[in-house]
Amino acid sequence: MFLFNGIRAEVEPVPKKKGWYQLTGKHIERWTVDVCDTFGDLSTGGIKVDHGAKILGIHNRDPEIAQQDPRFNEENNPEDGATFGVYLEGGRTYMLMAVNQAEYVILRFLCPHEAGDDEAFDPISDYRVEQPSTKAKGAKKVAA
Repeated sequence: MFLFNGIRAEVEPVPKKKGWYQLTGKHIERWTVDVCDTFGDLSTGGIKVDHGAKILGIHNRDPEIAQQDPRFNEENNPEDGATFGVYLEGGRTYMLMAVNQAEYVILRFLCPHEAGDDEAFDPISDYRVEQPSTKAKGAKKVAA
């Protein structure tokens, strides 16, 4: 698997499920620094990274993903170059994960934003031809 891209997304703890997190849909950005290098820098800076964290939608849908994907099993070892982890920085909790291009596009679609730290790289409009439709205020239903 070619993991040339990184994605950092804000997550929050899942109530009553220790070690589990869920995406907030906010603060998602392309990570342009090597993910395993970032984890090394965080550790050097005294930030604790949970490499065993679990994310709703990733770890609870298909057991094979958590067992066979090296980002989420025993191969996700900081000494060997971890590619997934959850950490607290600046009052926010983030998931940082190395991804391939297809996964990156899917995550950008699931958690879209037009502005943010990665705006210069690829705003969500790079992945859409038109803006999502919105219901007009005060529109009335017409009976058939």
